[in-house]
Amino acid sequence: MNATPVSRPTPLPVLDTSDPCWHRIGVWGDRSCPELRKVTHCHNCPVFAAAGRRFLDAPPPPGYPAEWTERLAIPEDGVAGGLLGVLVFRLAEEWFAVPVGVLVEVTHPRAPHRVPHRGGLLAGLVNIRGELHLCVRLDLLLGIDLPAQPREGNPRLIVVRRDLDGWVFLADDVDQVHRVPERELVPAPPTLSRAASRLTRGVFSQDGRAVGLLDEDRLFQALRERVR
Repeated sequence: MNATPVSRPTPLPVLDTSDPCWHRIGVWGDRSCPELRKVTHCHNCPVFAAAGRRFLDAPPPPGYPAEWTERLAIPEDGVAGGLLGVLVFRLAEEWFAVPVGVLVEVTHPRAPHRVPHRGGLLAGLVNIRGELHLCVRLDLLLGIDLPAQPREGNPRLIVVRRDLDGWVFLADDVDQVHRVPERELVPAPPTLSRAASRLTRGVFSQDGRAVGLLDEDRLFQALRERVR
């Protein structure tokens, strides 16, 4: 079935903040704001929250509600055509992807705080936006051998969550979000480790490389069973 062409939606108005304090003295500025000692991050500050409320309370552009009502009334198959939204990343020499439905954010790496008497898959705890997250070794879970000399990349921490189950893991490189036709998924090749094969929904080709799409159900279950 051919996908129904859909025009780009009307963008919401940009938040009008003249000289916002978070860009001058907050975490995106020189960090001289005395309130940071109490709130840790601007996201936890009442001033930042009030600016966000003013943005959300602003009236939408003319016709915006009607336009989105029409767009959301289109059947999902007509818009997506069986496309899967996934974030592609690298562990050592292997490329994987997670569905965007469980993706919370991608952030800069930071050293995890070790948990006493715990190791293995659990790398420790990391603080992200003032909230502690369990950081896991996804390479160990998937049976990926790390090279002695890792190649250059764009290492990032990836935060995933499903219901109340949240995890953080370090990726050696992060590509971007892609939309992959579901029909292009093929079974995992024999070269993929047994552990990775069990947690992989299928493999697709992206820019000349094979990418294993992780199954979120099996991934979260395996983490719960082996870490907690």
